[in-house]
Amino acid sequence: MSSTDIDELFYLLENPTRRRILQLLSREQLYTLQMSREIDVSQQAVVKHLRILEEHGFVASRDEPSDRGPNRRVYRSARSVSLHIDVGPSTFLEQVAPHSDSSQLSDEQRRVLSAISEARSMEPTARMDLLARVGEDLRYSLQGLERERQQLLALVGELNCEVGRCSRRAECSYDERRMLHHIMQNPSYTIEGASAALGLREAQVRTLLEGLEQRGLNR
Repeated sequence: MSSTDIDELFYLLENPTRRRILQLLSREQLYTLQMSREIDVSQQAVVKHLRILEEHGFVASRDEPSDRGPNRRVYRSARSVSLHIDVGPSTFLEQVAPHSDSSQLSDEQRRVLSAISEARSMEPTARMDLLARVGEDLRYSLQGLERERQQLLALVGELNCEVGRCSRRAECSYDERRMLHHIMQNPSYTIEGASAALGLREAQVRTLLEGLEQRGLNR
């Protein structure tokens, strides 16, 4: 996804009330009054934030008949994304990606999905016991993946440091160093893409690549 998508997410998620609303709706559909009471914010404020979230596709709503008067509007979560921002002395990575659906699961993950489906036919106690055990396994797996991700990010930082050392030893100019980092982060780069990413003319990009090649820094 583009930087525009990341900027949109930051705009939506920087507000703690909107984050709280999304957290509530991730569990179940709710009315504005329910959300207002839960997060201790006026209904008017909740409606304002819901309107923003709905405009950006994160929330959907529909009218639901009420036996106590006019129809009530019920809201649900409508969009799934993952946002990663990693910042460090030698690392800056930002990524937005949609969540995978069940068609992209591995065989092992499909077995987990089958276990969740099987729970529907169980009596309540056995059902909740199975779901609790599956939930614990999933949390453990996610924690393991996050530990591995952090270790990989540490290696990315070391790699970026070494690229910087190579460029300084070769006495590269500032733009040459920028070009070198772009090459390392985008193995399938193009002249046009590098030009747009670095804000340079294509002729300048070619000159920079020639300079890096002369120093033995361009693969």
